[in-house]
Amino acid sequence: MGRIKDKMIKDNNEDNDDGYIHHQIEQAELEYFRQKAIEDIKNHFEILLAEQLSSCAGSREKLEGAAMHHLEFHATIWKASTETLPHLEVQVVIDGKNNCFVSTGSAGYVDFFQPPIGMTLPIRCWIHTHPFGAAYFSGTDIRTVSIWEQNMECAYVLGGDGHYGFWQNSFSPKALEIYMNHEPVKMQKWGEEE
Repeated sequence: MGRIKDKMIKDNNEDNDDGYIHHQIEQAELEYFRQKAIEDIKNHFEILLAEQLSSCAGSREKLEGAAMHHLEFHATIWKASTETLPHLEVQVVIDGKNNCFVSTGSAGYVDFFQPPIGMTLPIRCWIHTHPFGAAYFSGTDIRTVSIWEQNMECAYVLGGDGHYGFWQNSFSPKALEIYMNHEPVKMQKWGEEE
């Protein structure tokens, strides 16, 4: 490489050091808050599950309707997505043994970027947020429930306080009931001929 190109690269690197360092600090802060959001959600789930287990006989694995339907749990997930994190999607999966798996994503997408080790089927509940404030199933969400339909009992999409969508496989596998102020307002359907 010529001396001029070497100097240009050196000058550009010197000019961008502050930006790069700032970016690294932002990424470290974001990672800290991602871990905090995950811990907050998992801890709240375990508290609610322990409360339910203390009032009934049986094992954790056999407890039905665990904390996944609890509105306070949904509020914790929403807070993690919109206050702890800067409006990033959060995904929570409750597996067949009532274990809670959490991941965080971008403003418009969330996935498990590492395999959720130890997750068992069926999936009792899949909960995710739309931090931009609209509870509905996107095309990606519809594909997700369609793929997992045989192994998923229910799903929620959270769009704000009292604003959510609820899908239940045994009730209507091709419809999402959407709520505002905890009252059903409409049904989103898919897979039907128009």
